[in-house]
Amino acid sequence: MIPMASSTPDTYKQALRRRMARWQTFHGRKEPGDLMTCMSWDRGPSLEAFLCEHFRDHGTEAMLRKPFVDELIDDYVRRRREAQKDVLEFDDDCVPTALVYWGVGCLNAAVTGGEPFHDGMTSWYEPELEWDQIADLKFDPDNKWVQFALHVNQALWRRWDEDFHVLPFLYRSPLDMANGVRGNALFEEMYTDPQALHGLIDWCVDWTLEMERFLEDNSGRACPDGWGRAVWATWLPDGAVFVNGDPVGLISPEMALEFEQPYTARLFENTGGGFYHNHTVGLYQTEMVARTPNNLIQYFVDDPGQPSMAQALLEIPELRDQILASSLDTPIGMGLWQGDQLDALLDIAKEGRFLLVLVADASKGRDHLQGMIDKVRRVSNLG
Repeated sequence: MIPMASSTPDTYKQALRRRMARWQTFHGRKEPGDLMTCMSWDRGPSLEAFLCEHFRDHGTEAMLRKPFVDELIDDYVRRRREAQKDVLEFDDDCVPTALVYWGVGCLNAAVTGGEPFHDGMTSWYEPELEWDQIADLKFDPDNKWVQFALHVNQALWRRWDEDFHVLPFLYRSPLDMANGVRGNALFEEMYTDPQALHGLIDWCVDWTLEMERFLEDNSGRACPDGWGRAVWATWLPDGAVFVNGDPVGLISPEMALEFEQPYTARLFENTGGGFYHNHTVGLYQTEMVARTPNNLIQYFVDDPGQPSMAQALLEIPELRDQILASSLDTPIGMGLWQGDQLDALLDIAKEGRFLLVLVADASKGRDHLQGMIDKVRRVSNLG
């Protein structure tokens, strides 16, 4: 292993610890007006993009060799340390993370085996297994994709210096994972074969829990208890997991209560809690997701042809009321793409609990952008 550069500056470590403490306070409260904010998402190199590019450039055979992975992560961590100045550019709540993920195909392959397609941006693989094949599935620690995730985790922890967080793996919600295994026939089988589908979704919870235990037991985690994890600039407690919850925007509330919420709840209750990724096409499920036990944050991405989260809060009263009420159960993360909406949005957001990710015009200068952060801080209970 090539020796790393000098250790992380104390000023950086102290700033990161202060941000983590604010997040701990945020997760421990349920008061209207608790607002967190950051300027853009994680300010540093994306491990996801880094891995995807190298899969494209070097191919699977090279990437699955442990010494090659070790050398790559050496380069990645060096880049992340060079970006420490970007993390501290703004006085906000951004915490940096190395997110071990290289596209949805990698996750499907880790669950079922097979070969994803890598295009440099993501990976793709749709097994669409038959039920007799599904019956033979099990968690396989020797699956090469499980092993690759482990090797990346190990390489990250060997270089850790109190300077970033690691998300060991990025998961799909149990229903979404079942969709990846079975394919879109799953949605029809909610009606035609619900018993088989319940069994598959339950197995997906088990697989996720086994993957978490495997990585925890073997990754050589170097951080102290309480260091936590992070996703997209958001700090999370120890053992928390990310899940992609896209299917809730494709099914009825009744079907979500049967096939989604109980299984995601079991996952969140047997880990450190959950970060639930949603889309605004699923705004009508906000209340159901927010009431999922041990859900730590419901994070929305705006969809084309749908109201943005900002529009829903500013312009659609019936959605506004539901979103605000839901945010008191589980805080809501959202991007704000138009800085001129901030003042009006804060008048509403102070009635709930939100993470406001500010995506603003950098040409306006650092002082202007910091001023937007300061506006949120002045309204927030958390200062």
